[in-house]
Amino acid sequence: MSFWRSLAFGLRGLIRSRERDREIADEVEHYFEQATEDWRQRGLSARDAARAARLEIGSMEAARDQVHSFGWEHAIEAFFADLRFASRQLIKNPAFTLTAVLTLILGIGANTAVFSVVESVLIAPLPYQNASSICVLKTHLTNIGRTASRVTGPDASDVRAQAKEFAGISLYHGGREGVQLRNHAVYAEVTWTDTNFARVFGLNPIAGRLFTDNQAHQAAMVSAKFARDYFGSPQAAVGQMLHIENEAIEIAGVLPDGFSFPGHTQVWEAVSLSPESKSRTAFNYKSVGLLRSGATLQSAQTELDGLSRRMQLAYPSENRDKFMLAQPLQQAMTGDAQQTLLLLWAMSGLLLLVACVNVTHLELVQTSRRQREIAMRKALGATRWQVARPVLLESLLIAGVGGVAGILMAYPVIRFLVATAPKDLPRADEIHLNGWVLLFTLGMSILTAITSAILPAVRAMRIEPTEVLKRDSSRGMGRTGGSSVRNGLVIAEVTATFVLLAGAGLLLHTMSNLMARSIGYDTRGLLVVDADAPAHSTEDGLRVVREFNQVFARLNDLPSVDNAAGIMGLPMGDYGSNGYYSTKGGIPVDDAHKASANFSVASPRYFDAMGISIMRGRDFTLQDTYESPYVAVISESLARQSFGGTNPIGRQIQCGLDSDKWMTIVGVVKDVRQDSPSEEPGPTLYMPMAQHPSFANQIHIVLRTHVQPLTLIQSVQQAILAINPLVAMRFTTMDAMVQQSTTTESFRARLISFFAGVGLLLAMVGVYGTMAYTVTQRTFEIGIRMAFGAERGTVLRNVLGRAAVLACSGIAVGLVLSLLLGHLVSSMLVGVRPTDPVSLFAAASLLFLTALSSALVPGWKAIHVDPITALRTE
Repeated sequence: MSFWRSLAFGLRGLIRSRERDREIADEVEHYFEQATEDWRQRGLSARDAARAARLEIGSMEAARDQVHSFGWEHAIEAFFADLRFASRQLIKNPAFTLTAVLTLILGIGANTAVFSVVESVLIAPLPYQNASSICVLKTHLTNIGRTASRVTGPDASDVRAQAKEFAGISLYHGGREGVQLRNHAVYAEVTWTDTNFARVFGLNPIAGRLFTDNQAHQAAMVSAKFARDYFGSPQAAVGQMLHIENEAIEIAGVLPDGFSFPGHTQVWEAVSLSPESKSRTAFNYKSVGLLRSGATLQSAQTELDGLSRRMQLAYPSENRDKFMLAQPLQQAMTGDAQQTLLLLWAMSGLLLLVACVNVTHLELVQTSRRQREIAMRKALGATRWQVARPVLLESLLIAGVGGVAGILMAYPVIRFLVATAPKDLPRADEIHLNGWVLLFTLGMSILTAITSAILPAVRAMRIEPTEVLKRDSSRGMGRTGGSSVRNGLVIAEVTATFVLLAGAGLLLHTMSNLMARSIGYDTRGLLVVDADAPAHSTEDGLRVVREFNQVFARLNDLPSVDNAAGIMGLPMGDYGSNGYYSTKGGIPVDDAHKASANFSVASPRYFDAMGISIMRGRDFTLQDTYESPYVAVISESLARQSFGGTNPIGRQIQCGLDSDKWMTIVGVVKDVRQDSPSEEPGPTLYMPMAQHPSFANQIHIVLRTHVQPLTLIQSVQQAILAINPLVAMRFTTMDAMVQQSTTTESFRARLISFFAGVGLLLAMVGVYGTMAYTVTQRTFEIGIRMAFGAERGTVLRNVLGRAAVLACSGIAVGLVLSLLLGHLVSSMLVGVRPTDPVSLFAAASLLFLTALSSALVPGWKAIHVDPITALRTE
């Protein structure tokens, strides 16, 4: 029969099954009649001829079944028959089904959610026109082995002028700035960039046009959302005026929704292609480049290596240890988040492994309970494949339901992940379920079904009917291999769970260390106002200093405020600066290895407001003006770094913040942790706001209060706007800022703790299932032992002892794996080693106690076995 005839015949048989059955019955009956007639022609009677035909062919029912088994449609019918049988078995055992499905929902749902984040952030291509050809330029400093994410203006200009592998190179810098609108001010992410920026990203405004090079500091483009929020529509925004740093800026165009690079930029202000900074040691810019058609990252890097060597020869002092690097934009954007996301994916994978092992164990127990049924089927002629197929289909149904429910569970989990993720998680607004994630979930469900069904299916195929039908399973005479496999699965569960618990313990210990660390100031009762006043020139800066001094005076007069001051460079804040400095009378240093420090510009009483102790000397005063001799306050770390054990008061220091004037050191203050509690305190140089007005318009105002800080927002806002109504403001607390600085560590610790908790629950189910099944299988044996005088305590110790052996075996293997894998999380730990005995002991103890707790119920059942009832079970 040809393929098409076979296909047509099979489809007809599936669609018209009753009609086909009647035709087969008629054909078989006709065949019997012909066979009977042949025997009659040989001389037999009608009765003997019919009997001879049946002996030759078999029964009519068997013949119909044999004819019916031919054709591909029979395999389809058999599959659906087995599928219905598997469904009935799952419905008949609701406890088993519900436990297995819930287990897989947890495993598949967690993996689906985490993979959604990984796919959207790390795998999906960037939503830019030239995404695959865009790279980021960085500076590698060979003398210290560090790569800076920024470049100097002259270095980037040389690359732009000489590199042939790039079609365009753009420089940009920016951050959160105050933007003055018609009658009020708002905070917005502002980026200053040149005309090559639009060329690199292939930008096309949805309203207006791109700015040009001759419109530097005169024109800007804004995001579509910014245009709608403040002007009603993109078209209405074109031609409107903004003021940024007291400069009048016209909106030339509006960029489409979905584009906000870098970060969440809302305003792109034009600057000249020629960078303002001419210093080859000031890394003031970030840079992106577009590879020309046909160029590769490797060829571009080769060219950059050559250019770097030529710049080293041309500028031996400034460029001696510098090499320019090119990195794909996607890698540069997601590099910091990659380690965290891959760790979470690995941990969710471990959780899925625990879930698969648990379901495998449940199905093994289910198969053991049904071994008499399976033995009867094999005795009646069922093949190994026919026996194994329902087991595989049960797993497929469980995994299918678990996969669908896991996808539904993934929606709220994804929202939770995005809500609790660090604020600097790249591409967070792009995270969603998509076709790739659904395909991943489908593949994971199928793989889970196959993985969890292999052992039960093999066990079902190996059942020997004669052995099983003669065996009395109630007397605990099951095969040793069955318990060995179940015990091995429990050990595997405990091992994976221990790895999760150990990781969670290390990260929680890290969080505990961070929270317990002294950060050098008191965060309680501190209201923080992010304030940006418009200023562009030195005169503007001096005016703003006077205005802020009036603001501080008004705020100090508020009854709930104990102290108010301002600073550019607040710990955990968005603003700050750093660089090299020089001293007179300090420890001599090589000009090629100058000392560096954080630079902060503060008002009088700042240290009192923050609770930073003044160890020597004095604070700034109102007499430290722009016209008076320049002064500075240094931290203890800077004093040790540059003056050793000598008293630095009266010595002089110079930095390149905004002036080359020498400053007299008038005070030494306690160290603070500047960026995060995870970092060690570093040297800090404090300077008066009045003497550095260029950095005094964008500050944090800190208010020490004796009430709930956020209750003062309205009073503080009115006091500031009364002095200058164009000051942009945001409010928070110091506690919130410190907490925000540890969101990455907290994010890791919370999620891995969740995975570990779920894994612990699943391990508990596995230990309980094994012990409960063992007690049931050994009921007859336990009855005999108790009939002969065995004490209940002995029986309970025996059950708990087996659970303890399984737990200790899994913990031992998990401990080895944790020690081997510890280096993978070492960079995420603060004050904790990967071999931290406290964390490992806590994980081992918790898991051991959980295993014993899981065995208590089966143990309680064992010691309450009635010997008479147990002996009568046969």
